[in-house]
Amino acid sequence: MAAAPPTPPNQQAAQPPPAPPLVHAPTGPSAATKPPIHAPPAPVPAPPVLLRLKNASFAVVTASHDPAIIELSSITGAIPIAGGPAHSSLKIGRISAIGKELASNLTASLDWTSPLLSLQPLETQSGGCKMIIAGKLAILRGLPLQIEAGIPPQKLAPCPLPFGAVVSAENITASARFRGILLAPGTWQGECAVESASPTLQVADHPTKFDRGGALVVLHSGVISCVDARMISDELSLLGNATIFADGRAAGAARAVASPESAAALAKRIYPSVAGTRSLTPLGTPQRAAFDLEAFGNCNQLFLRLGKDGPLTPLFP
Repeated sequence: MAAAPPTPPNQQAAQPPPAPPLVHAPTGPSAATKPPIHAPPAPVPAPPVLLRLKNASFAVVTASHDPAIIELSSITGAIPIAGGPAHSSLKIGRISAIGKELASNLTASLDWTSPLLSLQPLETQSGGCKMIIAGKLAILRGLPLQIEAGIPPQKLAPCPLPFGAVVSAENITASARFRGILLAPGTWQGECAVESASPTLQVADHPTKFDRGGALVVLHSGVISCVDARMISDELSLLGNATIFADGRAAGAARAVASPESAAALAKRIYPSVAGTRSLTPLGTPQRAAFDLEAFGNCNQLFLRLGKDGPLTPLFP
């Protein structure tokens, strides 16, 4: 019987592949059996803290001027001042500024989200004009405050002015803004801009129609300035500016520009004692002359200088 041939030295018998290592299953609970993870419950908002008012009054006053700068009276309702979000309403019987009523019988809607108290846009009437007012007050140190007001385009009904004059307009629009820290008057800032189309000024039953008019008033560091006020037409133009300081001092100037005859007639209507054309200021052309008024003094007693180098007279004798 023949023997099997020997295996060549460079050839090895086929061997089976090595077995994979054993993998042990985790001994803990599977993901399917793990307890669910719940988010912590949302914190319950604190109840709002309300300041309740009944027939209350509020006024901003200065030591140099008797009437309050602004006064709110007959206030009834609730004002949120702390805690969680809230809504409330406030009834205001009267709002006045420097003794003149601005609005009455108002209902204000208030929103509170700490630390901000917001007055929602409030529509009211003042001097025959529709107005819209909104504001924000932060319940923080010093009480930061911002108020915005506007007069949408509308017709201006006859409105009385000093010296017995009355103004009206086919169209008027205005916007105003106040901002600052309520308890720090030195921080108060604001501006008011008014524009009108086809205004009419009536003095002593003599109406004068203008093409356009406007004014810009600025409040800064306790000083109120009417930077520019004017009514313009081909026949007559009225220009003016004025400033009131924090201590009550005041100064201003106004100029009427027209033909010498018209300027003298206007001066006579305003102050019958004015000495005609001798009180006029000559301009660069003989077709035009100016009647100037200068005012100075304080809020309790103002004096006027009537015309160029004219006499002095108290504004309110």
